[in-house]
Amino acid sequence: MKKKVSISLAKIKDANLLLKIHNASVKNGYFYSKNLVDYKEHIVWLKKKLKSNSKIYIGKNSAMNKFGYVRFDEVQRNIFEVSLGNLPGFYGKGLGSLMLEKSIKKFKKNNKTKKIISVSKKNNIRSVKCFLKNDFVKVKFDKKKHLTCNKINTKKEYYFELK
Repeated sequence: MKKKVSISLAKIKDANLLLKIHNASVKNGYFYSKNLVDYKEHIVWLKKKLKSNSKIYIGKNSAMNKFGYVRFDEVQRNIFEVSLGNLPGFYGKGLGSLMLEKSIKKFKKNNKTKKIISVSKKNNIRSVKCFLKNDFVKVKFDKKKHLTCNKINTKKEYYFELK
């Protein structure tokens, strides 16, 4: 059976889902942050994100279960860094890759973009495969030339650009 994924823009009511994904990813060592976030702190962050140029798409599977997100943050005019996350029960099913594919198409259709980049920990194999499968290429990071929302540790992380 073919996997189906639908996406929609995040709303404040998606706060619990986003918080669960963030904290699970921190616990599993997939995110840069090592700090779990509480609900109150998360709501403040989410309200700011929803009012900014950032876009957060929520993924739903064929049973309409929300399972993940894709977020685009503007790092410079028309240059966006993309990140994604899934609930642990949805790892390894190919849904994150489909969600990323659909989110990129929708984002590019509705936003002026010069470039889309991403950073992934080298040990986050699922994330690395997901970006490569979706036409991202690994690029040797040059801090004078490349932008990112986070500091890059080239020994532990890959820098990607969308072809």
